Amino acid sequence: MASLHGLFKADLLKTRHTPFLLVHLLAPLIAAAVFLAYYSYSPWSAADKVQAYLQVLGCALPTLIALVCSMAAEQEALAGHFQGMLALPAGRTRVYTSKLLLLLLYGLCAILLAVVTFGIGFRYVLGQDSLGMDFYCYSALILSGSTAFLYLLHGFISLRFGRGASIGIGIAGSLIAALLLTGLGEGLWPYVPFAWAARFISIWTVASSGTPLSSAASQADIGAFVCAAATILAVPLSFLWFQRWEGRSADN
Repeated sequence: MASLHGLFKADLLKTRHTPFLLVHLLAPLIAAAVFLAYYSYSPWSAADKVQAYLQVLGCALPTLIALVCSMAAEQEALAGHFQGMLALPAGRTRVYTSKLLLLLLYGLCAILLAVVTFGIGFRYVLGQDSLGMDFYCYSALILSGSTAFLYLLHGFISLRFGRGASIGIGIAGSLIAALLLTGLGEGLWPYVPFAWAARFISIWTVASSGTPLSSAASQADIGAFVCAAATILAVPLSFLWFQRWEGRSADN
């Protein structure tokens, strides 16, 4: 039976020279470059620029996560209609763990690339940053941690229902995240997984800039508890589902 290390190494090799790898490399660099170019002449305050960039990332992540999860699922479908994942029932836990680790690792690296590249450019090229590079590293960890649940969700949707369903829900999730950044999200956002990244990063940015926190910050503890509880609960549920999953029809 293949070890988890061997499975993970094989999954890494599968991503070489594929759109999956390019998305994780190019999307963060393009996002950082576009915003830095705009901020070079924008009249906004430095704090508003940083907050806006991180909020946009938080709102975009549901769609991007849906895209990469669907790409990973489609790769397995095209390689043998999921037989590489299902052929060894006794090894399904390792197979599924490897896939999740790959998605989470790539996601963390992409978010770090997007946030830290922006931070370096904003601080050393534009000379407008006063928060320090530690702020951007913590920001990346907040964005990554608050989206772990979405990888589990879209991993399930992509495998069970296909690419169209996953991407459609991801786009809807990004729109919901943007909507819940407004006053409409008060009291509601802690219970909506799509909104966690954008809301948590907003609270973190405001707190780090020294600006007095609004009443929305009082929901941070509730949001953190719900996010952690939902993610922890989703892990064993997703493994139990995968153990019973027998693939999906070719037309999905």
